[in-house]
Amino acid sequence: MAHLLAMNVPVKRDPTWSDWAKMTRAKIKSAGVPVNKWQLLYYHMTILFLDDDACAESLTPEFAKMVKSCPALPMTIDKIDAFTTSNGAKHIIYLSSTQVPPQIFTLAKDARMLADSLNVDYDKRSFTPHITFGEIPADQMSLEELQAILRSLEQPAFDCLIEYAEHRYRKSNGTIKRWKLR
Repeated sequence: MAHLLAMNVPVKRDPTWSDWAKMTRAKIKSAGVPVNKWQLLYYHMTILFLDDDACAESLTPEFAKMVKSCPALPMTIDKIDAFTTSNGAKHIIYLSSTQVPPQIFTLAKDARMLADSLNVDYDKRSFTPHITFGEIPADQMSLEELQAILRSLEQPAFDCLIEYAEHRYRKSNGTIKRWKLR
């Protein structure tokens, strides 16, 4: 997917988070999980993946209209789990909340309606709010084995305030436009 609308999740500013993330990565590695990529710098919740470069110029102002009424969202990150990508190639270790703010679901629904109205090709899988923590080749460990390891880890709750949304171009990891939520 070429473009994405994402909500920045500012957990890495919290020193307790940084310590927990470092310790958790070490525990996952020592349990023999063959992680081939860790998310280290840009923690975010993807609202919508788009696969259409031709629409980039029209998306930014439309995303701006959509997020301008979105408030800054308090969220508690208190869940670690994994799922397998739709093509079956990778397992994604992810973080989430047991109580995702309803505005995030509304934003995801609105983003899909926007993409439909612009006839933009986008990822039509159902929206599952998550923050990618790491990726594992699916042929190297079963999802069940991975989930059992993750369930054994301590998962404290981290409070954060989601204050920014971004339109990003995924291939270069570049920000096209960033908006402060009200």
